[in-house]
Amino acid sequence: MTNTLVNKLLRRNKFQPKGKHVYITGGSKGLGKEFAKLMASKGAHVTICARGKGDLDLALEEIKAAAQSCENYENLKFNAVSADLSKHDESIRALDEASSKHDGRVPDVIICNAGFAIPGVFIERPMEEFEKTMQLNYFGALYTIHEAAKCMAQQGVKGKIVIISSVAGLCGFMGFTSYAPTKHALRGLAECLRHELILYDISVHCYFAGTIDTPGYKEEMKTKPKITKDIEGDDKMSPKEAAKALYKGICKGNFFITSDIIGDAIRASTLGISPSNNAFLDALLCGITWVVTKPLRWYFDKMVRDNKADYPVVPADNVNKIN
Repeated sequence: MTNTLVNKLLRRNKFQPKGKHVYITGGSKGLGKEFAKLMASKGAHVTICARGKGDLDLALEEIKAAAQSCENYENLKFNAVSADLSKHDESIRALDEASSKHDGRVPDVIICNAGFAIPGVFIERPMEEFEKTMQLNYFGALYTIHEAAKCMAQQGVKGKIVIISSVAGLCGFMGFTSYAPTKHALRGLAECLRHELILYDISVHCYFAGTIDTPGYKEEMKTKPKITKDIEGDDKMSPKEAAKALYKGICKGNFFITSDIIGDAIRASTLGISPSNNAFLDALLCGITWVVTKPLRWYFDKMVRDNKADYPVVPADNVNKIN
């Protein structure tokens, strides 16, 4: 009887979206759109935010369609807000607009998903790319989270903040010098917030997604070095699969959430003092990963050394310019 009770407590769903207001940045495409559709199908109010109004309008129709079988469909609210989230004032305006549709109440769940990557060889990329990537990927999330957390604390909303990082936020390799640091920064922010926001009963989750087949991924491939492509491999998941993995992790109450066994192994081996998802399994994964990564790292380094001839120093006049 005791074991049965413990099992029920451990398996208890810690996230019930029905009736909650979920605010999703980068919600017009890819993971953001699929997670919005999933939340709508679970009976949640959904607001998506992105820059392109045309994409937002199309996504909103899909989100509404996903919710039509819900018993509370007539009472659900679905909205889209166009904003440049790399700007502080725009981020605040977007969140305020979302809240205004709910009598000024801050959303219950914040999903910070907006971001992009421009892979390339470090010394060939212009500094503007590094600044632009950090501005949206990190500061874009920071602006939204800061305002949302403040409103949650002031209004007494025991909400959730979900930060979308990447496996590149757990490890770094060639080609992602402008992208991986932004995702590492989000991990650091998530760790600090998880601890501090206990003050206000606000929970925090960080999602280290693997490769997702999105429009953004197809753009990445245009500038991605061959070595980076070889290291990544061809395995990738659909946005729908990635959204389901995120939802499952939130329901379990996991702080660090991953989408596949490789991401989970890297997560377990880089936990630091962050909460474990399963102490026994994480210890096992950590040991296995420590052994496996030694030859793997040697192999990745060898790939770079063996391909030096393919990456000659590019004259300054030929360095790619950001659009």
